[in-house]
Amino acid sequence: MRKEKKIERIYEMLNDPLVQEVLFNIFEGDEKGFEVIDVLLEKGETTEEEIAKELGVKLNVVRKLLYKLYDARLVDYKRWKDEDTNWYSYTWLPTLEKLPYVVKKKINELIKDLEKKLEFEKNNMFFFCPNCNVRFTFEEAMDYGFSCPGCGNMLQEFDNSELIKDLEEQIKFLKEELKNNPFLK
Repeated sequence: MRKEKKIERIYEMLNDPLVQEVLFNIFEGDEKGFEVIDVLLEKGETTEEEIAKELGVKLNVVRKLLYKLYDARLVDYKRWKDEDTNWYSYTWLPTLEKLPYVVKKKINELIKDLEKKLEFEKNNMFFFCPNCNVRFTFEEAMDYGFSCPGCGNMLQEFDNSELIKDLEEQIKFLKEELKNNPFLK
């Protein structure tokens, strides 16, 4: 019963939008990763060939997703040598109980990145070319004589106050999620 409760808790976590977003980034946008997790949770321990067969996808797709999960420390493997073929085979096991730690780590990394961007936006003045839709720092604009290197048009001052506001809201949201999300405690 304890194992069933643990798996139930993992499925609850997998339904959380923040957890899904972090996993989606780990999978680099490949939604098949969620299906790989489902098979791993269902079987507990399985080979990449069995996962590929069950999902009807190519073996290299499954391997790629398993390696991404392994890099995030959300799966582990056992390696064994087939005596007939002399090839190594792998059995994969889910270690999704580490998911809260992985999500916290990824969110903290994201917050740091957003804080760096925010600092950059607050500490710089910007100009842009309305034709090419390219933005330049004040120093870059000065180097180009305040004319666009792409089309030659005069650069205009860029108001980044909305961008600053958006970054501050994203940071605030993520910090509140870290504090209040029941799966991350």
